[in-house]
Amino acid sequence: MPHNKQRYLFIDLLRFLAVVFMIQGHTFDALLATDLRFNGLFFVHDFFHGFIAPMFLFASGVAFGISTFKKWEEHISPTKHVARRYGKFVGLIAIGYALHLPFFSLQKIITEATHAEIAMWLQVDALHCIAATMLILQTAVLLLKEEKKFVWFTILFAVVIIFLSPIMWSSNFVDTFPLWFVSYINASNFSWFPIFPWSAYILCGVIFSSLFINAKEHHHAVNLMERTLVAGLIMFFGSFILLSIPTQLYPYHDIWKVNPLIIFARLGFVTVVTSGVFFAEHSFKIKPAIPQLMGRESLFIYILHLIILYGSVMNQGLQQIIRQTLSVVEASLVFAIIFLVISIFVFGWNYYKKNFRIAALITRWAAVGLFLLLFLLRPY
Repeated sequence: MPHNKQRYLFIDLLRFLAVVFMIQGHTFDALLATDLRFNGLFFVHDFFHGFIAPMFLFASGVAFGISTFKKWEEHISPTKHVARRYGKFVGLIAIGYALHLPFFSLQKIITEATHAEIAMWLQVDALHCIAATMLILQTAVLLLKEEKKFVWFTILFAVVIIFLSPIMWSSNFVDTFPLWFVSYINASNFSWFPIFPWSAYILCGVIFSSLFINAKEHHHAVNLMERTLVAGLIMFFGSFILLSIPTQLYPYHDIWKVNPLIIFARLGFVTVVTSGVFFAEHSFKIKPAIPQLMGRESLFIYILHLIILYGSVMNQGLQQIIRQTLSVVEASLVFAIIFLVISIFVFGWNYYKKNFRIAALITRWAAVGLFLLLFLLRPY
């Protein structure tokens, strides 16, 4: 069934909010003075930011779902469009590994890298998780062909991820599977975003996008978002109430990361924010240019701010230069500067892509080629 091709501003606003709070949280994580981390307010800050990654992943899932459902026929056959999509996801995984390189030299990695350095290289972060999940989803689209079947597959996938996460995290796969594979399954290799449980937020974003598109086409979008708001509040508060009841359904696990009730609480928070953004868009006049662009470029911004804050094999990050020495005011100022610099860069790059398309394409591939050439040829 063909869908309306309009763009939904509130989705871009959601991604924009996730990006803003993500940069702020990582800035404080990288630079805030150590003694300030024992302040009660920091624990409140840390608790709040535990919901930002789910919001970012959920918004990524919504964006994937909307782009897929709106052009369904373009995604069910092995066309050039689908090939480009696969290429984009594989590219995200490659960038994820590049950000964790122990050395900017293949030869040095082969000859000198320790097991610990290789393990760190193979850790899975948000880019890996998003790309791997979307590779699975796009393959499901190709195989299933029908929207309804795909939605049910996504629901089943989400249920499996949510309810098996405690079991997967309490299992040791290191002696059974290759380390790179284990890194996608749980945190035994200290991965920040393994598929269990983090893919659940992406999958729920895809499910939400299907519900919203259908509600919008039947003129029930407001009613859906009202019900989503109520459901989100029930999930959020209900999950914490149920969590206070002692149970032993699962083996020992990290409750705050993989317990299904915590996952539902975070999903509740995300759906409440999503509903709030939807109603804010319809209640206030919001200029769409900035949130739309920043929302569309959220993954690029994610990569850029990690390089600035935490560094890479090619540069020292602010964490290495400034270290954890700043006050709240100083860290807030650095966050504002980083956000401004990234915004200028994103708007400049977008202008360059729009007005000099071929030159921008050449620039992108030249940068990739130069990185690979240096990585392959450098002896140290």
